[in-house]
Amino acid sequence: MTLDELIARVPENLRPVVAEYGPAMLKMTGEQIWAWIDKLARGRTDDAYRDILAEMDNSNLLSEWDSLSAGWAEANADNAARIDLQHTAATTLLKALLAVAIAMLDL
Repeated sequence: MTLDELIARVPENLRPVVAEYGPAMLKMTGEQIWAWIDKLARGRTDDAYRDILAEMDNSNLLSEWDSLSAGWAEANADNAARIDLQHTAATTLLKALLAVAIAMLDL
């Protein structure tokens, strides 16, 4: 299949995506495509995107993705720590308020 044939098979709004990533996907075998779909289905989106970037002609894309991905991982870890702190604070406050409520009811 050629890139033009692939572009013709997708809805018009997806054609810019196919123009950019289609050449890389056309390099993949049927087995690689199924493995890629499996990664998406299992939530391994980073690995799936890396597979596409590895097939693209611009070798810098994969290293740029690694750099961006590392930054996102760090930001996600920071956010998870903040959420955990908020959860701990809310739980502690609710435990204290529960003790107050029990004391008010003379239980």
